Amino acid sequence: MTFGYPRPPSVKPVNSLRLRLLAFSVVVEVVMLTLLVANGVRLIQTHLAASTEARLQAQEASFNITLAGQLAERDYAALQSIAEGWGVSKSITYMVVTNSVGKVVAAWGRDAEGPLPPADKVLSPDLPEYRGAFDIVFLGQRYGEARYGVDTTFLATARRELLHQSVGIAVAEVVLTITLLAAIGYWLTRHLDLLTRASLKVAGGDFSIRLKLEGKDEVAVLTQAFNSMSSAVESRIHDLDESQKRFRAIADYTYAWENWFDADGRLRWVNPAVERVTGYGVAECHAMEDFPLPMVVEEDRPQVRDFLAAARGGQSGKDMEFRVLTKAGEVQWVAMSWQPIFDGAGEPLGSRSSIRDVTVQKHSADMLVEAKAELERMLFAASHDLQEPIRYILAYTQRLDREFGEDLPERAQSSMNFIREGANQLSLLVKGLVDYTRSNRPMAAFAPVDCRRVVEQAIVDCRAMSAGTDAEFRVGELPTVHADPVLLFILFENLISNAIKFVRPEEAPKVSISAVPERDGWRIDIADNGIGIDAQYLQTIIRPFSRLHSRSTFPGAGLGLASALKVARMHGGNLWLDSVPGQGTTVHVWLPTMAQPETV
Repeated sequence: MTFGYPRPPSVKPVNSLRLRLLAFSVVVEVVMLTLLVANGVRLIQTHLAASTEARLQAQEASFNITLAGQLAERDYAALQSIAEGWGVSKSITYMVVTNSVGKVVAAWGRDAEGPLPPADKVLSPDLPEYRGAFDIVFLGQRYGEARYGVDTTFLATARRELLHQSVGIAVAEVVLTITLLAAIGYWLTRHLDLLTRASLKVAGGDFSIRLKLEGKDEVAVLTQAFNSMSSAVESRIHDLDESQKRFRAIADYTYAWENWFDADGRLRWVNPAVERVTGYGVAECHAMEDFPLPMVVEEDRPQVRDFLAAARGGQSGKDMEFRVLTKAGEVQWVAMSWQPIFDGAGEPLGSRSSIRDVTVQKHSADMLVEAKAELERMLFAASHDLQEPIRYILAYTQRLDREFGEDLPERAQSSMNFIREGANQLSLLVKGLVDYTRSNRPMAAFAPVDCRRVVEQAIVDCRAMSAGTDAEFRVGELPTVHADPVLLFILFENLISNAIKFVRPEEAPKVSISAVPERDGWRIDIADNGIGIDAQYLQTIIRPFSRLHSRSTFPGAGLGLASALKVARMHGGNLWLDSVPGQGTTVHVWLPTMAQPETV
């Protein structure tokens, strides 16, 4: 099988796996053969020396038997003949026989008149002969001594020939080993070049490459593993391509302006929606230093820089608004949400942000706030302007009743009562509108307010407005909260007024005001023993102008609970009701300890 991909670069001999394997094997083989040869020579030498020593001991015993009788009989001529006869043997180099007084009586291979040869009895392949000696003993009596020499050159010859033959065999074995290992190395690595070229082709993007299986050995298993890997990579790449296409189809066509920043805050990806919002293209954004700060209005850059730093720190944020300056020089309001991104192991990959154009919503909200403020100003002015004619109507009806009451016909008196009741109801309505509009007054200075003092002042005012009502009040310990004292007075006045007004017939009102800490604030409860409210109306009764009873039965504008709820929410709190019909109602007001004005 051949490939169009270039051949891989050749491997230097010093880095070749084959040569390394061969060199290592040869070194191991040489070391082992050296040990084998040295051990063989040592063993042969040891065994030859032991065999020679045994032979010498036997020879000395034989010499003793032969020489002892002749020496005992002092037959020196026979001794000389025996020594000469032994000398014929090539193994004996000399023989000297002495009597008991040390006189030489027979000699061969040595001068009889010369000094006796030494008897060191050293057997070594490095010496040409062995020089031995033994006492001649017969029937337990010593008759003399024999000294002799034995040719030991055969030991050196045997060692030399064994060494030469062993080295020759070792050299032949090393050569054969090198040849065999080279063949095995080539056979084992014959497909590595093919696998390398196929791997390079996969690295080049061709994932369809497959190798032909040959045999069932390890190389075949490696080839099968390569084919499996190539198939798996091809499948994964196909899935990644499909996933990337889906991602591009979603991300590039997402209406919002999407960004992805790495862990260092550098822009990695931005979708084409950035051009619709800012006029800057994707390439321009990537070339922009400290993106997106250069396109942010200068006054808003510190805020946006803090947002981006928070995202790098692993924090999330939502709908943070700032202004951007488009490429055409227009100012656009945008809202950014961001969150950190982590991989499967929990390591940070950076952060993503989603930015949407909120210019239209911002302008609409500003217009709505302005319209709402204008409407409230008009309502406040109208409610105040209505108070004066209402006072005139009430004053002149009282004057007519005082001056002409007894002279007026019954029908005129009835009409006067209707006018008076209508004027009173209209006065209550106007007061409710005034209180409701006052709850929107600017809250420039929240301050610590003692709720007990405000409640006591509200009780005094409510007693004055409901003269003739013998109401009983129980006021417990009340907290000090961060609030607007005027708004807090409106809240308590409306709630206490309702508790006095909605009372059961022929029963004196009993109002209990207490407080308990709850969450990060206080829950203030205003409980009465009045007529109560059915559970199905507990939500709707809080709405402005909501009424459950006729004005003739319980006069009022239907704005008390609505005003109280509005004040509670302006302080960051809340208001809700619990009630049992025929037993009474408890109004719960929760206020935070450190209230902040609600942005309207």
